[in-house]
Amino acid sequence: MMKKTVKLYNVMMPIWLMLLYPTYLWLLILPVNFLIDSLVVAITAKVRRIEATRRVWQASILWVWIFGFISDFVGAGLTLLMELLFGSCLSLDTMHFPGLTLISIPGVLLAGGLIYVFNRYVSFRRCELGAEDVKALALALAIATAPYTMLIPILL
Repeated sequence: MMKKTVKLYNVMMPIWLMLLYPTYLWLLILPVNFLIDSLVVAITAKVRRIEATRRVWQASILWVWIFGFISDFVGAGLTLLMELLFGSCLSLDTMHFPGLTLISIPGVLLAGGLIYVFNRYVSFRRCELGAEDVKALALALAIATAPYTMLIPILL
């Protein structure tokens, strides 16, 4: 029987930045983000003294990646919407600090919140973990992998 291979990628930076500045750098950033997601799951599982860390990682990392990507995309979408709706009203150049930060904070918070919710209720459902362990894993992922790079001004 042929073994099915799965390749996983994720985004360390906001998806809209890759669309604005197409570069080969994102080919490096995608696996780095997968590594970060993996490290957060592994370290949190070790800290929580979850015995089957490898099994938890194997059962959840695909879902962690998918929902991290979706959450970052939704957060970037909210940031873009905020820019379109309120950018000119703020009388700030929203590509510079502090304009970009004010516009991006809701997107980062939304993405982090979605990462928590998706991981808490979906990603770890097949891992046979206690409710407190699932909450801790989801919270660690939400805090550590929220798209904070959206707060960095595009134009310096």
